[in-house]
Amino acid sequence: MDKLIITAALTGAETTKEANPALPISPEEIAEAACLCQQAGAS
Repeated sequence: MDKLIITAALTGAETTKEANPALPISPEEIAEAACLCQQAGAS
């Protein structure tokens, strides 16, 4: 099987909550998003 790398882009390409209401902006929101990524299998 070929190796595969998947990137978790926590803050994505958007820059405002108006563009994406789910966008983590504050340090607390980014930390929560990172924890959710880890729980989903990211390392």
